[in-house]
Amino acid sequence: GGLGASAAYLMDAVREHPDGWGLAFDPQDMNVSQQFLNGDHWDDWLGADCPALLVRGSRSTVLHAEHARRMAARRARTSLVELPAGHTVHDTVPVDFAAAVRGFLDSL
Repeated sequence: GGLGASAAYLMDAVREHPDGWGLAFDPQDMNVSQQFLNGDHWDDWLGADCPALLVRGSRSTVLHAEHARRMAARRARTSLVELPAGHTVHDTVPVDFAAAVRGFLDSL
């Protein structure tokens, strides 16, 4: 049972407004946000060398395994952790996610 991740996010995306039900966000803002996600972000990723934790869901269709491995290999002091989840790791396996973050922070 339980709702899938998409249904849970959809429930959080709807609000009751004085004039009725509607989205909790402006769809135009979502389009602008998506445009910023598109493109090549390697310079941004490689622009810092502080310790980083990269968490990937092993079933993610958004961040593919090979790309995550390249991200970790190309950036110094980056730890890659894969957990049994889709893209919303923190929501799907919150205990494992918290343990990974705690382990990373304890290693600093």
